[in-house]
Amino acid sequence: MTKECKFIMMKEALRHIYAFEAHLAHTHQLLLNEAIVLCILGEGKTRRSTDLANELGVTYSMMSRTLTGLERREYISRAIGAEDKREMHFTITKTGKKMLATLNDGFDFSGFLALFGK
Repeated sequence: MTKECKFIMMKEALRHIYAFEAHLAHTHQLLLNEAIVLCILGEGKTRRSTDLANELGVTYSMMSRTLTGLERREYISRAIGAEDKREMHFTITKTGKKMLATLNDGFDFSGFLALFGK
């Protein structure tokens, strides 16, 4: 009796993630990190850039590029911290909410969800 290699499941999960990344790029001109940030901000809470970087597990410079791209397309807005002027706080805009509402359109998540028994 052999145990199934856990990396096979990871490989399958990555295959679905890469397919979704390609869908985002082709259909919405978004990167996966940008879509994730929109989802997080779409919950309605203002977030600091450092909190977003920590939540996604990316470097601060990567988060800065991600936020700049979203801000350039007017999907998010930036505000300077009231107490600490070095802090930047981000919220989703109406345009960002409209984009967020369309992100799942046209993509079949069933194969990915099946990997996790959902």
